[in-house]
Amino acid sequence: VNVNAPDIHIGYWPRELFDLIDVHVDMVGVGGVVQASPSGKSPPMGNGHLPSGDENESARVKLLEIVDSKFKVKGSDKYKLEKLLDNNKCYGLKDGKKRGWFKDPILFTYRGPGGDSCGI
Repeated sequence: VNVNAPDIHIGYWPRELFDLIDVHVDMVGVGGVVQASPSGKSPPMGNGHLPSGDENESARVKLLEIVDSKFKVKGSDKYKLEKLLDNNKCYGLKDGKKRGWFKDPILFTYRGPGGDSCGI
């Protein structure tokens, strides 16, 4: 997907198709993964810089909607974004909601330079 790509719907997980979803889910995860080379150096993610707050310079997730079983959109302000980073010197995540530079219900950007000693 690139900057000029059309909107793509990627998050429909009906219970009938997935054995592990019994009645409901309490959490959904979205993220990026990079893996260190055999030398131990982790690669960059995105453009190789920590997020600056400019959504056009980072990998991003935006216009995320939460839809219930009756196909009603739930307010995104009722859900919290939890950061999970192995090393915030190597990779970063910015939540636009807390920084005031977003116009979308949910927006977060992520990227980073990678480097040595980035793993867990």
